[in-house]
Amino acid sequence: MKKIFALFAFCALLSAAVSCETYKLKDPELTAIGAIDGRYVCFALNPQDVTDTLSVFGVVITNTAANESNRGWLTVTDMDASAGLNWQVLFAVRMPISIDIAKQTFKADAVEAFEPDTAWNPYLEGLYGSYGSYYTVGGMVGGDVYTSTVSGAVVTNGINTASGYKTDGIEFTYTLVDSNNTSVSYLVKGMRKTGWAEDTQEYMDFCDANLW
Repeated sequence: MKKIFALFAFCALLSAAVSCETYKLKDPELTAIGAIDGRYVCFALNPQDVTDTLSVFGVVITNTAANESNRGWLTVTDMDASAGLNWQVLFAVRMPISIDIAKQTFKADAVEAFEPDTAWNPYLEGLYGSYGSYYTVGGMVGGDVYTSTVSGAVVTNGINTASGYKTDGIEFTYTLVDSNNTSVSYLVKGMRKTGWAEDTQEYMDFCDANLW
């Protein structure tokens, strides 16, 4: 009888081992710049007076088509309705950036930037079955050509959120010059979007009070 119980125990152990192996989950595949790519919601501050909040930006970092580890794309959407047509059709600029993925830093030195036809609008994400990609001013009425300079970094788990968890922080300086040689500069600081409404409530409140 003891031998039978021992055999049952062995079979159960073997079954559990096989079961665990069968349902083992693989780590999710990341892009070559997976440590920093993604969507961020940020305040755009006056670099001469960081207590002066000028706007809210939706920021997206994406990898290149070749999935390079030292290059990517940066798209900045200005949530200020006066910079666009309305709060749904906003002004956005996209530019190539160089990346040091080990340091999680990125930069662009006077690169050519352009207005994409569509860009991420963080406050329309999830509405109408969308992922937040909406037409921009450039897509609706045509855009300008710009020169952009950027320097910044992403800090893993650098932000304590209102929902009680940590998320990645982002900070960068950003200068944009249009074809008329008009220049604007910002200090951009924010957080990776978590999907929890309470985490981005302060950004929404600023938009409601000042931009829309």
